[in-house]
Parts: sequence; C-alpha cells; structure tokens
Amino acid sequence: MGSNYAPTINVQKEAAAKGLQQVLWLYGEDHQLTEVGTMNIFMFYVNDQGEQELVTPPLSGLILPGITRDSILRMTRQWGKFKVSEATITMPMVCELLNQGRLLELFGAGTACVVSPVNRISYLGQDLYIPTMEQEKPVHELIRETLTDIQYGRVDHPWSVVID
Repeated sequence: MGSNYAPTINVQKEAAAKGLQQVLWLYGEDHQLTEVGTMNIFMFYVNDQGEQELVTPPLSGLILPGITRDSILRMTRQWGKFKVSEATITMPMVCELLNQGRLLELFGAGTACVVSPVNRISYLGQDLYIPTMEQEKPVHELIRETLTDIQYGRVDHPWSVVID
C-alpha cells in the first residue's frame, strides 16, 4: 500500500458504512471537486450559453494528471460534439445545476475502471441524485466504449498497437 492513499482508508470505510461506494474529495471553503476515490472527476452539463459541456478540474497540483483523463480530454475535443474544458467545479455549482435541471452526468475516470458513473452524492446531510444513468445516450458510456475499443484493439487507432 502506498503511503499516499493510507490517510484515505478510514474515510472510505465511513463512506461504505453509509452505503456509498466512493469518496468525492473536496477542497477549500468553496468545496471544489478534486477527485472521486482515486479517479479524476468529470461533469457533463448544459452551460450558461445553453451548450452541452464536459468539464474536469484543471491540473493545479491537487489533481492527478491521469492518462485516462488526458485521453478523454483529447478524444472528446476531437469529436467536436460538445464543448470540453478544464475548470474548477464546486459543490454549490453542482447543486445549482442539479436544481436547474442542467446537470446531466457526473463520472469518475481512471486506469482501473476506465469510466465509473456517479448517481448519488451525500452532501451536507442531503442525498443528491445525479441523473447520470437516466440519459438517453449517456456520454460516459460513449467515452467508455470508445476507450475500451481502442484499448482492446477493436478499432484501429494511433494510441494502440496490436501485437500478434
């Protein structure tokens, strides 16, 4: 076990006791989302201009510069289907977007899980139900499918080299 994850074990046990699968790590007085478990966090929502946008926190020294994170950013920018950005996400922002019906999906991403959807957050004594799994064509599923197709060589892509 790496010492960098040791302090998180008790917090993860507390979350599990409440029926939660992961811990959403927050930072600062404004409760910035940093990571979920050991994964990078992504939010898909409708921004103030009415555009769909995929956002993840910027690499500020708090955020793990994951290869899956980088792959998702590069891949989705190439698609050109929606805006893709790196910006601070706060829990008050998540709550406001959820209340306005503009929060579409939250998901974690990392090497082990590829993509892991978030459907509930316990925050300040309230359960916030995120409509990630209710989307007709969830972006997290498209991302997971595309990445695993590349990883398993089901599609030709410059990121993978198939070895016979």
